[in-house]
Amino acid sequence: MRWLGPPLLAATWLAGLSPVVLAIREGDWQAPVRDSGLGAAGASVGWVVVAVLLVTIPLAVRVLLTYRTVLDAGGVDAPFGRGRHVLADLERVRWVPQGGPVNAAHRPERFEVSASGAGLVARVTRQEADWESALAVLRYWSRARPEIVADEQTAQVLADAGP
Repeated sequence: MRWLGPPLLAATWLAGLSPVVLAIREGDWQAPVRDSGLGAAGASVGWVVVAVLLVTIPLAVRVLLTYRTVLDAGGVDAPFGRGRHVLADLERVRWVPQGGPVNAAHRPERFEVSASGAGLVARVTRQEADWESALAVLRYWSRARPEIVADEQTAQVLADAGP
């Protein structure tokens, strides 16, 4: 998504910008739909759609490029500006096996990290590119603060994961 998403969204944004350029060049706000038979109401709806796209696409690109959860020895940097949660603030690390009552295939096995006062601050799945380094950090946390390991299953998965 980080490699293909921004160029595809940029192309969509430029396509959305083209009716704006046409309307400015022609000096007529209905120029992009003049011969379509949509009339003033259709042109108005079209301009609302174009305005929404021109505003939301750059925001979507920003999210694609900046959304990440960083686990390190000192704690978690949560996405979307939810701040940094230091190791001392972390409340629980819990292993959740694959599945669930709905969409089991879309709910992979994962570790969930909770912080006091903030709830769930990180979710790490096996499919992530930095799985091994995240696992090493989780093992470090479990040794540094054994009380944050939620249950025996989580402790067993962390122990089985490696040295």
